[in-house]
Amino acid sequence: MNKLFLLPVVITFTTLFLCSATVSASVDEQTAASYEATGLTGYPRTENFEHGTVQVHFPTLESWLDFRILKVWLPVEITLKHDARIRIGSAYVQAVTNINFDQRTVSIADLKVLKTKFSAEDNSAAVTELVSLAFKGRESIVPLDVLLRLLPDDFEVPNYTVGVPVLNFDPPRILVSETPLKLLLIDKEPVRAAVEGTELEYVVNTNWSVFYYHPDERWYVLNDGAWQTNNYLASGGWTTTDQLPADFNRLALNQNAENVQNAIPAKLPEDPPTPFVVSLEATELILLEGAPRLKVIEKTGIRYVSNTESDLFNYSDQWYFLISGRWFSNSKLEGSWQAVKDLPQAFAQIPSDHKKAHVLYSVPGTRQAKLSLIEAALPHRVAVAKGDAAKLQVDWAGDPRFEPIDSTRLQRGVNTPYQVIKHNNFYYLCLDGAWYFSDSPMGSWNVAERIPDEIYRIPATDPAYNVTFVRVDSEQNEYDGYVNYSYSSGYTGSFSTTVSVVYGTGWYYPSSVYWNAARHPAYWPYASTYGYNVGYYPVGSYYGHRGGYYGGYGGWGRYGWGGYGGWGVHSTVTIESPTTDFTHGYGSAWEGPLQTTPGDPSEVAERSLDEFLPKKTTTGNEEFIDTSKDPKPPALSASSLYGMSAISSNKYSGPNGEVYKHEEGKEWSQYSEGNWNTMNSMQQYQQLEPRPQQQPGADNPHRFVPAHKKVLSRSELDQQKLARLEGMDNYSKYRMEQDAKQ
Repeated sequence: MNKLFLLPVVITFTTLFLCSATVSASVDEQTAASYEATGLTGYPRTENFEHGTVQVHFPTLESWLDFRILKVWLPVEITLKHDARIRIGSAYVQAVTNINFDQRTVSIADLKVLKTKFSAEDNSAAVTELVSLAFKGRESIVPLDVLLRLLPDDFEVPNYTVGVPVLNFDPPRILVSETPLKLLLIDKEPVRAAVEGTELEYVVNTNWSVFYYHPDERWYVLNDGAWQTNNYLASGGWTTTDQLPADFNRLALNQNAENVQNAIPAKLPEDPPTPFVVSLEATELILLEGAPRLKVIEKTGIRYVSNTESDLFNYSDQWYFLISGRWFSNSKLEGSWQAVKDLPQAFAQIPSDHKKAHVLYSVPGTRQAKLSLIEAALPHRVAVAKGDAAKLQVDWAGDPRFEPIDSTRLQRGVNTPYQVIKHNNFYYLCLDGAWYFSDSPMGSWNVAERIPDEIYRIPATDPAYNVTFVRVDSEQNEYDGYVNYSYSSGYTGSFSTTVSVVYGTGWYYPSSVYWNAARHPAYWPYASTYGYNVGYYPVGSYYGHRGGYYGGYGGWGRYGWGGYGGWGVHSTVTIESPTTDFTHGYGSAWEGPLQTTPGDPSEVAERSLDEFLPKKTTTGNEEFIDTSKDPKPPALSASSLYGMSAISSNKYSGPNGEVYKHEEGKEWSQYSEGNWNTMNSMQQYQQLEPRPQQQPGADNPHRFVPAHKKVLSRSELDQQKLARLEGMDNYSKYRMEQDAKQ
């Protein structure tokens, strides 16, 4: 089958930010090597010109309109030729940005110096010319994590949805176990398909290997590489066996059923398999290593359960459980849980360096929650060549079938793993963050430059809701032969509630099994909100699976398994599905979101770097020895591996171009009239002077200019410094984790 492989955003950039070394940069060899390894631009950046030298420091963000047009202030230091006196001021710069989500960097280009600010004594045509030269034609790359944390507190998060989504916050079935347990999920009632040439049937609508044998009317489940059998497909009563019906030897297994191949002939394991529970509904499993062990989070009154991977807390004799970004509570661990409408304020007081600090991203009102909202609004931009649409082929299980979408005049294709929407006499296909249209559900397809408004009325109760987050981008170049699209995180399953970000809509979407003429089944379940202990990972900013005993994601079928686009649906048989190639952190519904962090993110900061670094070997037999106690430089941190000096600048700009400096162990100081003056302690109480916001217009609904302040207080300057450090640390941990996978 021919597949369309979408091109990345057409505009690509090289390596440098706001001030590149195109002319002559003075950077020491160690720092230069660091930049080469990371692709980042280092600050401060010094450039030498014929008439003098310019040193540019890291920017302070004023606004980031649509996450495309960036406006910043940057401290600059000018030294004119034959004049050793340093002139200190700021440059107000506008640039065009492009986000690379795989690298978590931002490329910045098309720089324009809008104005400069120097004292009357220092301001001259020569100074202005040098500043212009330092930015003209420059490009750069900076960490996305740093820029996001530097956004002003009053930054307006763009809203890329049509109204607030109507999400479901009803709790799933929540099971608590103090012993190891797995979860065997079946999508409602089991649907069985015959295995040709045998008297076996297998369950189509599950990701486990589940068989039924007619002669003895018994069920067989593959669990931990061992076969277990029972008279009923239910929880409990399963016995491990090494005696399988002879028909198991007749299975026509392919490479996608390797787990079944390796388990035939059956053998008794040395240790009994982990027990499992069968569930036909949305279920979450909280696994404890014995009775709950509670640890106090100081100064909050909250206790967390330390012997579980789940986010489970106790506060004021009430249990609180965070899953898929949603909080549920109960007076006891057993029984029915309820959705939490008003989370106790104590949760916002969890220290940012605590083991459980990652839950702050799901606590409304915290700066972490706002950061997650900003991440969810970031546009993923895709460019599609108009001529490539002809390569698309959409497969159907039989003749195309459609069903109405509630509250709309649309119909959705049901017997295909592709997202095909019928509007009037045309068909619209949403694939890999782009749109196509045709006058036939079979194609041929064309790149869509306009999308019917009706599509953006699809409700959250419909499985096609995620396509409403994919739009034709506002920026187009009619001469380059491409159409540009953008999508926010709702397309891949993370939704803004305006106060936090949750995973999944919370709604159950009924799936069906389709049969072809040869009675071969095809099945692709829609995305599921629950069942995989999904939590938010600050490193990389995505929802992922936190682990636990959730079953072997094998599955059996003569046509194997395959994922497809959208926000994580899974296909099983007969139809070869489109490729899944989404931005870091998203996976198929049955497997749960991909876990790209090696373990619980709350523990990343506490780990030794040794697990990321090569281990010693003493023999040729790959005998690895723990090197954690070997001598090494003190105080190694994530940022020591990635661009520690990429933001070594100690200068900061204020909202009006004023310049501040901070040196370790010293007081903040402000530059004024040629001198560095220690900031008056009363300055932190100075009244803020807001500047009216630019109101969004009908033709430009997402453009905001945040309110301004005349000067910065100590606390605001401390926050900027912390934002640089936190952002660089988060970026560095992400890069370390990516390297650890390679």
